[in-house]
Amino acid sequence: MKLIQSHEVPSKLLDVILSAQKELVIVSPYVNLTYTKSVSNALVAARNRGVQIAFYIREDQNSAVSKEQVQSMGIMPRPIPNLHAKLYYNETAGILTSLNLLSSSIGNSIEIGAQLETPEELAELRRFVEQFIAPFDPESLPAISPSKPTSAAVPAPMSREEREFAEQEFGAILADYLASHVDRRCSIEGNPKHLSIRALGNTFSVNIEGYSSPKLIVQGILSSAEADRFPIKSAKHFRLQDFDYSVKRGGKGYYDQAQAVRKATLSAGTFNKLSYAEKKQLLPHIAEILTATRNFKDDYRN
Repeated sequence: MKLIQSHEVPSKLLDVILSAQKELVIVSPYVNLTYTKSVSNALVAARNRGVQIAFYIREDQNSAVSKEQVQSMGIMPRPIPNLHAKLYYNETAGILTSLNLLSSSIGNSIEIGAQLETPEELAELRRFVEQFIAPFDPESLPAISPSKPTSAAVPAPMSREEREFAEQEFGAILADYLASHVDRRCSIEGNPKHLSIRALGNTFSVNIEGYSSPKLIVQGILSSAEADRFPIKSAKHFRLQDFDYSVKRGGKGYYDQAQAVRKATLSAGTFNKLSYAEKKQLLPHIAEILTATRNFKDDYRN
């Protein structure tokens, strides 16, 4: 390992986030980046390019702000009791440091760190997370079976479609559906919580956000002029009663977006863990929102 000087720690952290292509593990007991946007913007960019992010924070009475901050970036926080370690790594690089993801720490505190230099060191760090942190993640804990099962009920046989929905990634199922019903040239990339869709000449995102009450959020890019027109003209096209519609303003280099938020919460925090019935229902809903966005944009041009 190589020692990182105090003034270099924030930039080395950004390097780890920005260079991530497949995985990113963030272990920071406390998070508050309200006054430091470079790190949060880098994390959102990593999420949007399909990096699978595991974000561990401390679970205690002071964790509400940390949870809210992580969720605001579209990432599911993983609360761990008694967490004090701080470390950050992707598939090829990593650092150990005293730094929490706090604006006060990044801008003002005297920190220290060490940069991993070999694949063996990275593998050792990964084993540490798998052995001492991940087992306490509620998402990874095995379900506890009742000690005295009441009966050995035989589950009903699954239909062919149910088996396909259970065995395939939701993104693949959605891609097939959209190719058949919306745009045969559509493409989808992403992970179990965040999908990026290219269809109908536009870019869309379909995300599950929220920790205790996960919600489906569908967004499509608008021009600034289209976003200005959205409040008074959107009702003509966006008619699904199961969703609330609004404009999400981008600013500072980000696009404005039409946003549809499903009113009812989902049963799980990832697409693949949703029930068959939920997956079945979401397919036409997502397709309709994509089509409505395209129609709204076309109507504006006319």
